[in-house]
Amino acid sequence: MGLKRLAIALAVVSVCGTGVYVFTRADNGALLADALRYAGLANNAHANPAQQTKADAQRVREVRVIAPVAAPESVVLTLSGRTAPVEQALLSSRASGIVSERRVDIGDKVKAGDVLIVIDAPEVEQELRRARAAVDQAKARLTLARVNLERSESLVGKGHTSMQTVDERRAAELIAKADVAAAAAEVKRLEEVAGFQTIRAPFDGTIIARHVERGDKVSGESGQQSGYLLRIGRLDELRIEVDVPQSSSLVVVPGSAAKVQFAEWPQELEAKVVRVASQIDASSSTMRAELLMNNPAGRIPAGLNGQVSIHVEAEKGAVNVPSNTLMTRAGKQVVAVVDAHSKVQWKTVRVARDLGGSVVIAAGLTVSDQVIVSPNALLRPGDQVEIAQPSAQVGMARQ
Repeated sequence: MGLKRLAIALAVVSVCGTGVYVFTRADNGALLADALRYAGLANNAHANPAQQTKADAQRVREVRVIAPVAAPESVVLTLSGRTAPVEQALLSSRASGIVSERRVDIGDKVKAGDVLIVIDAPEVEQELRRARAAVDQAKARLTLARVNLERSESLVGKGHTSMQTVDERRAAELIAKADVAAAAAEVKRLEEVAGFQTIRAPFDGTIIARHVERGDKVSGESGQQSGYLLRIGRLDELRIEVDVPQSSSLVVVPGSAAKVQFAEWPQELEAKVVRVASQIDASSSTMRAELLMNNPAGRIPAGLNGQVSIHVEAEKGAVNVPSNTLMTRAGKQVVAVVDAHSKVQWKTVRVARDLGGSVVIAAGLTVSDQVIVSPNALLRPGDQVEIAQPSAQVGMARQ
């Protein structure tokens, strides 16, 4: 009869709809007693419902608790990163013509000012010769205008030339001066255009891409980046781009030290956070940050993926607890604690970081709290409980 009554009790509990039970080893006996009482099969099956509810409220549950451990002053945040040149440029042509010389190729080291490409544009050279000749013509007209003005000024006092003639020749001199200036400006413009026929390195670096060959026709009219001729990058330092999750966006700041590890390189390399975007991307909920890493002799190529470990400051007063102590109530994260009167209390907490098996609580808990591990779903604030075992501490998990 005992087994039959137990089976009936469990069946009633499964369909009664009064709540959800979470079975643990520590609670099996208590839950079984609950099941029997709900089914009316315990010794007090015929007791008054009000008396039974009072008895349930007075029953003491056993719980396991753990003491939070103070979080260390600094933690390590590990993220994926990708290297890029600390400085790079796409070199295009501002002159139209035919490539007559290409003096570099990919992988070549260059210095600032080195000639990389020479473009042959005969029409520009012809226009420059004509502009220089126009300057000589304007200067000759200016000389003649000055002579005529001086002659007129010497004759006006003798009555051989009118003042109107003097004024006209003075104006002619001014016009000739302006013509000389305009012609000189045209020469300067064409000299600048001719200078575009020679493409030089803007800084010390390495040629990392080439999109032109000798004999190719290039146009100075195209402003598209896809039409660049050469790509140069400075590789003695590398920029490392990482996407910081929103939960850590406030602790990753310029100046934070970091270590970088590549699968293709056996040693850890040092880096430092130099800038952060200060804006969370809406699509990924991450914030872009950039680190700077020395790269002597260019041993690490740009575009290499690796793991970046950033050392960040922990929030003051933060504690570490196991992940199975967290609950969600009314959209908030809470933990159940046992107060000085052995009663259950809920504390709303703010989670700073999820470390997998444990979490860092930035606010809401202290090291003196007794946090219930794997709390029963039936526990409510004010319930009387009994601690099943002494408090223990959890070690800080590595991120």
